[in-house]
Amino acid sequence: MKPLYENFIATAREIIEANYDDEDFGCPELCDALHMSRSHVHRKIKKALNISTSGFILQVRMEKARESLLKDNQTIASIAYKVGFSDANYFSRLFSAFYGVSPTQYRQSLLKMY
Repeated sequence: MKPLYENFIATAREIIEANYDDEDFGCPELCDALHMSRSHVHRKIKKALNISTSGFILQVRMEKARESLLKDNQTIASIAYKVGFSDANYFSRLFSAFYGVSPTQYRQSLLKMY
């Protein structure tokens, strides 16, 4: 990440982390919270991280899901709802695309390690 954008990305991440469980939280809500236009937010995130704004929100949600799979003994569906997805199957597909393994496989690999 470019040092020029570290504070901006940290602030955006804090806002996302405070709202990642809200399935209605997306780009417009992040932009409102940052008091910036959508194009300005997208440009800064794209320059800093080389991903879209929605991709950044998804990344934070997937990180939280991964943490929950590690720490919590909740069902995959519960974790999906906890990180802002109303459809557990859709969450599983996105998780698989993001990490290369399903949430169940990820959890099983963690269990084998401990």
